[in-house]
Amino acid sequence: MPICYVFHSETGHTRRLIDRCAAAAGGDKIEIKDLENYGRITKFLRGGKRARQGLLDPIDPAEVDVTNYSTVVIGSPVWAGMPTPAVNAAIKALKGAEDKKAIIVVSCGGNPGQSLEVMQKAVEEKKMIVTGSMAFTVRDLRDEERVNSLIDLVKRTNGPEK
Repeated sequence: MPICYVFHSETGHTRRLIDRCAAAAGGDKIEIKDLENYGRITKFLRGGKRARQGLLDPIDPAEVDVTNYSTVVIGSPVWAGMPTPAVNAAIKALKGAEDKKAIIVVSCGGNPGQSLEVMQKAVEEKKMIVTGSMAFTVRDLRDEERVNSLIDLVKRTNGPEK
């Protein structure tokens, strides 16, 4: 039962978490590139405002086909307590997502705000079944036990290989 990791990462925290998970649990990765090309300052000023408003940024790939996967892990950094506009766009761009199992993961400096709830609602609107969600602070990313709990969640959600 194949796993797909759909994620956006600006600073590399979300990418490193997804890489560790994929190395341990297997699966394919689709990294979402934000075509807005935020700079350091505009990421927080303009990007944070867009995230709070729930807006979508242009992304590459423009369509994310998960038809051939049984489990989809969706990862996002947290901007202003919300998922990034690129992840908002990626969830909207999901094709073949209906009835797939989903796990939501965010990385943040300290407080995930409403990011998990917002992502869960968007994923459920795609008719996906959310089996778990986790928020990771920068400190949590260094906690092997915490990272292993995500890996275990992915393995349990995906079930035994057939």
